[in-house]
Amino acid sequence: MSAKGPLVWIGEAREKKILEICGEHMKKVVDTVTGLKNTLEGFLEKDRKKQGAGFKAVFNAERAADELKRKILEELSVGIFHPIHRDEIIRLTMTADEVAANAKAAARKCGMMDPEKIPPKLGEILKKFADELVSAAEAMQKSFLSLTKDRREAIELSHEVEKYEEMVDDLRADELMPELMKWYKRVKDIGLSLLLKELTDNMENVADFCEDVSDIIRVIAVSHA
Repeated sequence: MSAKGPLVWIGEAREKKILEICGEHMKKVVDTVTGLKNTLEGFLEKDRKKQGAGFKAVFNAERAADELKRKILEELSVGIFHPIHRDEIIRLTMTADEVAANAKAAARKCGMMDPEKIPPKLGEILKKFADELVSAAEAMQKSFLSLTKDRREAIELSHEVEKYEEMVDDLRADELMPELMKWYKRVKDIGLSLLLKELTDNMENVADFCEDVSDIIRVIAVSHA
């Protein structure tokens, strides 16, 4: 079986244009995750300037990703495509968009909490969490870019995304949740507790949707090799 890029089925001209837009969309999605990391670090370090710059980056990247998503859907609506191919691109785009939406939601919640109430140990775990999310998002982007070059590499990188998602699951179960439970009992602030839980849920969703995107990439790589 050839290792050439599987997206030869996409065709020429308009189809290549859509792939280029998809690549731009994926980059903006990754930018939202990087921005989330910077926002969270600024929040935990009580650095308002860094936190503000991070959220601004998330906001701008998510808005740009949303515009690119609409552009992709518009291009798909006016061209002649095989229904399966159109569906794959739509699923890829919409799922990647969920990564950006959850990154933005998590970053926004940082602005609703008091960093003084977050203990150092919990803060360090949250930073590790964010680092893994960036790694997962970057592997997701590399996997997509490899689709047009080398299907084997695309598949291998999609497995890397899975590994990062599993690391996030382990980090949440083994380190984050036990520390959160201690903190919940100590802080006795229902509103703050709910906000932090929702923030960590959004962060976990980022990892989950990165894995979902990698699954779609793997299907494309295998089906159209």
